[in-house]
Amino acid sequence: MLGSRLVDPRDVDAVIQSVRFELYRENIYGALEIIEAAQAANPDTRYAEQAARIRSWLTHLESREAFVDAQEEQYRRLRWKAGLKLLEKRIRMLVGRKTRKLIERRARDPEFQELEREVATLRPRRVLDAGSGEGGVAMALGARHAELRVEGVEVSATNAKIARQLNRFANVGFRQGLAEEVHLLFPAGSFDLVYSFAVLEHVRDVDATVRAIEEVLRPGGRFAFVVPMHEFRATGPIPDYTPVHGYADHCRVFTETELSRRFGGRKGFRLVKIPGAWKHGELPGCFEPIEFGSFFVSYAKDG
Repeated sequence: MLGSRLVDPRDVDAVIQSVRFELYRENIYGALEIIEAAQAANPDTRYAEQAARIRSWLTHLESREAFVDAQEEQYRRLRWKAGLKLLEKRIRMLVGRKTRKLIERRARDPEFQELEREVATLRPRRVLDAGSGEGGVAMALGARHAELRVEGVEVSATNAKIARQLNRFANVGFRQGLAEEVHLLFPAGSFDLVYSFAVLEHVRDVDATVRAIEEVLRPGGRFAFVVPMHEFRATGPIPDYTPVHGYADHCRVFTETELSRRFGGRKGFRLVKIPGAWKHGELPGCFEPIEFGSFFVSYAKDG
């Protein structure tokens, strides 16, 4: 479908427009589902070509090693690009300026402010950041709450290294690892609070990741996560799509309905829609926003 409009699989152009719509939403699996259904009903070569192209963007999800390698290559290219900016970055890191700026910026984020509401209510002692990136959220939390012990786990060795170099807080630590493997890194029930910001749209298996996180939560502990909110409409023809990084780094999207269905029955379920800046220049001019930003979701582990 294009938006909510059903498309006849015999209308190849309309189906491809529908597929492109989902691709720009970064709903890669949804786009593949549309093209495969259309191909089954109408075996047009254009469907086969488009399906093969989309699958080629998902090869990093075929194994743990491929996923880690893709993430590491992306962040090594982004973080350590040689030149004057890299030298300036190293100096800012060395003197602590980058750490201060990063903490200040993260503390202003509405997602972080929602996380602090969780901290104020739960009063945790041990906190896990599952997918910590360069460590900004973990360090901001540790800086503002000296009573916490914050552990950060990050898939990219480059990001984990940067986080350790930026860290100035004895109550915050970082290690390399996958969010879906945190149960292999920490004993069961180790944490009062686990949060995962901008991670579930990347991982190979959402259910496996959530299970791993819940295993390291104590009974009654809370899991909080942030995922993108990408709802927009097409107002004209949609151009071809190619992933920014050459592969589908974001491979799925979540809707309010799906999040409520999936997690709404959990104790203390909370869902907050956080408006974000529309991606002017990053998305084609044929799109206009409906709801664009992020979802903050949290709930308590049973027990």
